[in-house]
Amino acid sequence: MNGSGLLPATAREIIARDPLLPRYCRVAGSTSSGVELRSLLVEDFDDDERPLKQLLASRPDGWSEPGYVLEFLIRPVVITVRGLLALDWLPAGELRVRPRDGMVVLSGLEPADPHRCPQLIVELHELLSKLIESAGGELDDLERVLAEELCDLSDRLLSALTGHHPWRPFVHGVPEHQQELLQRVLRLIRDRAAARRKDPSIPVPLVALDLDFCALHPRERVRAALEEVSRRHGVLDFAFDLSLLPGLYEAGWRPFLEHLGLPDDDLYPEFRSAIGWERDDLLTDEPAPGVRSFVRDVEDAGGQVVLVTGRRHRMRAATSELLARHGLGHLPLRTTEERSDVAAQKVAALREMPGEPIAAFDDEADNLAALRAGFPEALVVPVAAPEFTGVDEPGAIGTFEVLPQPMPLGRGHATRPQLSHASSPARLRVGEFSTRPTWWSNGVQLTAEQRAAIVRALRGNALEAGRRLGERVRDTGDGGESAIWRVLVAKPFGASRPAYPPEHAERDLRPVVRDGLPVPFVLLGPPTKQDGSRLKALGGRPDLGELAMLVRLLQLDAAVRVVHPPGIRVTALADPSHFRYRSADRYGGYHADFERMLAETGADELVRVRNIDEAATEVGCEHHRRPELLEFHRDRYETALAGLDAGEDPFAALAAADERDPALPGQPRFVELFRSVLHAVDLPHPGGDPLAHARGVYADPFDLRGELREPRRELLRQTWRETITYLANKHVDAELDYSALWRGSVRMSLSLRPVPGRLRFVPLGGAAVMPWHGTAALGDNHEVSVDFAVSLVHQGFVPVWSPADAGTDVIQPWFMAPPHAVRGRELDPVVFERVRIRNK
Repeated sequence: MNGSGLLPATAREIIARDPLLPRYCRVAGSTSSGVELRSLLVEDFDDDERPLKQLLASRPDGWSEPGYVLEFLIRPVVITVRGLLALDWLPAGELRVRPRDGMVVLSGLEPADPHRCPQLIVELHELLSKLIESAGGELDDLERVLAEELCDLSDRLLSALTGHHPWRPFVHGVPEHQQELLQRVLRLIRDRAAARRKDPSIPVPLVALDLDFCALHPRERVRAALEEVSRRHGVLDFAFDLSLLPGLYEAGWRPFLEHLGLPDDDLYPEFRSAIGWERDDLLTDEPAPGVRSFVRDVEDAGGQVVLVTGRRHRMRAATSELLARHGLGHLPLRTTEERSDVAAQKVAALREMPGEPIAAFDDEADNLAALRAGFPEALVVPVAAPEFTGVDEPGAIGTFEVLPQPMPLGRGHATRPQLSHASSPARLRVGEFSTRPTWWSNGVQLTAEQRAAIVRALRGNALEAGRRLGERVRDTGDGGESAIWRVLVAKPFGASRPAYPPEHAERDLRPVVRDGLPVPFVLLGPPTKQDGSRLKALGGRPDLGELAMLVRLLQLDAAVRVVHPPGIRVTALADPSHFRYRSADRYGGYHADFERMLAETGADELVRVRNIDEAATEVGCEHHRRPELLEFHRDRYETALAGLDAGEDPFAALAAADERDPALPGQPRFVELFRSVLHAVDLPHPGGDPLAHARGVYADPFDLRGELREPRRELLRQTWRETITYLANKHVDAELDYSALWRGSVRMSLSLRPVPGRLRFVPLGGAAVMPWHGTAALGDNHEVSVDFAVSLVHQGFVPVWSPADAGTDVIQPWFMAPPHAVRGRELDPVVFERVRIRNK
């Protein structure tokens, strides 16, 4: 492979156009840096002296030999080639890799010639295959990496990877029109759901899915029918190329024959009659790609998916069994009568349902026409399953796949990393996220002076903004309780005026204004960092997110002092082992660091952290009765839910739990809390990549098939137990009147929809989660926010470590920085001046 003749500086400029590539590859002025991949396979040495053997002997603890080769040699190469192709370039010369940090060293670049690209991939694939096999791995391991890194590609990058090469089977993307159409459906549902919250009389938004060749793909049944026709008539060609299969209807038969190069025939009726519809046949069907995620997205948006099929009533039991097997058994199912007009029956079934169709998906022309006529306001979408012939309508989609949000980097889509703005990891498709294990040896290490500069700038900017806010309120002429209320409900603090109206504030604030006392606030938290799964945070210590929250309180105090000089005082009721048991060594370090942060920011003058149970005892909440009451309520739930096992059939167990739930109206529901606790329980870490195992388990925690069956079963059972404990504690708090802890104070609520009478407080504007539920990160304008670690890593954010972690193997960053805020191994100096807390 010859070099392109580009100057190294020009090649570096090209690489810098992509936010990921500078973290995976570099252009060297010479070829002395890194290890040439091909040289690792040289066998002219004794066994122990072979280059690859020596390299593997020095791998970090916790990594298997195949795992290390995959993540520090193979994956960086695939990402580099993919990223360069997205920029219309290819590597020139021999590839070299620095195994310590997985950095690919390029000798040069060459334009991406469509004829040269397949040849390079053939050569590279052969090399990577030998590497993984020489390390004791399997080709399946390499193919898994290719499938992960070559999915979700842009239309343009898909075109660049056409041709005959070994990566072709793994190249996959979501067509732009399919992405836009499915996102449009979700927007319509969210809009309707928002309207329903204001007016409950508005019907529930429905999305209707057909089954065969739409939500379900009957690949095995179609293949079996073709084999039967072939056996009867000797049409052996059917067995040669079945990459494209005929659909159910006659319109797809001729295109199928043309695909095989066969003349037209009259065998369609025999093919149709050979398709099996008995139980064993139906149970071979597979969900369409993306349909389960689409169902969850619709439900999260506030809609309901209903299944309206032409399958007859006699097939209902087998169909329900299949749907339950694939996690879709909770969806309403409507089958049809024998010898009936299927299209008319579908329209009639939808009209009988308690809701309003917003969208409908089908693969048959008559059904589509009837749905459009019956529901002219709905979005009716044709579906042409990509492996089958049949539908020939403009605007048809192939699957229910959409690109993960936030948009994946380095695949020809987004050019800048994004925060997810998700309120739970359940809203992220973590199974498709990259975990970038090489990141942890390639981040930014702060000095003590740099950390102090960040704290100083963050604090200074916040105090100045707080004083300006207070002055604006003072200049309106308001005073007393009214002026304080205007500060509290100002944009930076996120308060909800309807939830905390002036008359409520007047009741809370009149005594302190009269007596010239600081305004007393009570806040529930912080508990401890939620690092149990590592998807949220990679360690159990507070980070820049918690520190920024303290600075936000300082900002509030500065604003209040302008209109009420005594300022504020905050009691933080820590609950690390209150709702769910945690041992002291699980949360002790977090709270010790939090106390140090109080002193570091100066917030120790206005914030006092108390253990919630100790504080409750002081106000007479009879804490000594807690063990007895806790046992009573836990037994009440265990009795009500006896015999249910989420580790065997999670959907059936949750459905039954919802029916048996002993909660009274207005009390927390078991199933709702279960889904929240699911991402907060501790998940054992097997070593190696700190995120990979959790990503796999949580990709679909309710899917109890395959090699992850046992960890998922244990996860679900542990969640079940902890949900019961959490609910029992909630009931005990109510019986012991823990609300006494808030009397005489302004109760700060961290909920986006607070109970009326509580002051909503948003610690960090733009963050959908609390600091202890995620990992601190800087936004585009150097604003401190919080997001989930797995999303930040996937988006290419770079770890930044505190000085206390220098020289250690700690992988929990103090915060994550976007790539454009990092220069080599240093933060951009502007960060130390402009870092700030974002307003709402």
